[in-house]
Amino acid sequence: MNNPELNFSPNELTEHESTRAEKNPTSLSSFQFITILFALIVTAGLGFIGGIVYDRQNSIAYSEEFEVFWEVWDHIEEDYYFQEQLPAPKERVYGSIEGFINTIGDVNTRFLRPEPAENNREVINGRFGGIGASVSINEDGEPFIVDIIRDSCIKKTPADEAGLQSGDIIRAVDGEEVVGLSLETIVDMVRGEEGTDVVLTIYRPSDDETFDVRIQRAAVESITVLDELYGDVGYLRLTLFNALATFQLKCKLEAMLDTNPRAIILDLRGNPGGFLNEALTVADLFLDQGVVVIQRDRKGNEEILTSDNGDIAEDIPLVVLVDEGSASASEVVGGALQDRGRAVLIGQTTFGKGSVQYVYELSDGSELRVTAAAWYTPKNRRIEGIGLEPDIPLTSEQFDAEGNDLFLQAALDFIDVHFPIEQVPSAYQPLPFNQYTNTLIAKR
Repeated sequence: MNNPELNFSPNELTEHESTRAEKNPTSLSSFQFITILFALIVTAGLGFIGGIVYDRQNSIAYSEEFEVFWEVWDHIEEDYYFQEQLPAPKERVYGSIEGFINTIGDVNTRFLRPEPAENNREVINGRFGGIGASVSINEDGEPFIVDIIRDSCIKKTPADEAGLQSGDIIRAVDGEEVVGLSLETIVDMVRGEEGTDVVLTIYRPSDDETFDVRIQRAAVESITVLDELYGDVGYLRLTLFNALATFQLKCKLEAMLDTNPRAIILDLRGNPGGFLNEALTVADLFLDQGVVVIQRDRKGNEEILTSDNGDIAEDIPLVVLVDEGSASASEVVGGALQDRGRAVLIGQTTFGKGSVQYVYELSDGSELRVTAAAWYTPKNRRIEGIGLEPDIPLTSEQFDAEGNDLFLQAALDFIDVHFPIEQVPSAYQPLPFNQYTNTLIAKR
């Protein structure tokens, strides 16, 4: 069975999963047959969802309808004057696949070429090969380290182990000067295979010294959960349902519960989705036994996915923040918490992405994502194209002129009214909504 994933929506991060079904097509003897095979892979991806045994010899690729494709191909090969301008054969194959996918008219059924597919796998798996630092370019064109990735719920990064500091200027990578190069180029130079070394020439302004440091690249974990305490109210922002989402959220939640907060705010604003399994396990942290989501395929088969008793945050008062950027897996979690009366949703109507994609990693590293099912909330509400309506809708801007988070303030006010204490904190310092930044040596 294929592994379902909820596509990132509405913003494609180049979304998604740690496990994928693989298709391993058989090699053919001619390029024309190889091209046929690419078309068959796409068609087979759709067919296998219904459990159809694919018979290449009887497929549409050998039919009269598909003959027109080869007529066009042959005329271009034989007659086109500007032959030097023709794309490489593989580019033409990719273009044909993409054209076919576009005719379906479903933005979530997509084909990704190998490079963006690999970038996507790094993002959704929550790990990338690098050193674990964020970087920017100063006004003199010098790349400098903005921050070292540090978090109590992730492994220590190579940059941290090597003693790099915020403000360090990178003068060279493996002996090649990088001042004046683009940030993307520098990122590509520093990134690399896990276990390989990179030598950075560092200038440290605070000590006015230049030195080389050899760093072994490793699998660096992305920070997926941000946490804060506002008085005795815990705040957790989940940025993505990647492969680390439940682990990091539970890690942060356990530490937070040790402080005995009177309520928790779970912020799903701007969270575009990710793995369905991560959505289920995140929801289960806050829910006792019952339905989380109902999944139906095109044949009407129904699967009811549930939560169990005994998790760490089933009783603490809970408020969930959502906005129009909360999509897919965020809506699975928000819908379950709302339908089962476990949490109050505050904010804006969510994006409305209620479909599940099967993700096939193809033989050349490309990916095919096929919409294979739709999901419904525990009360059988459809989300696709509709979204979740918050219990407390907010029509204001999310931030005021001073950068204060008005949605967060609304959640704190709700908690003060419904879960009061003798003395309510009079002020708080909002966590910047964009604090979760891209990491060095992680292309997004």
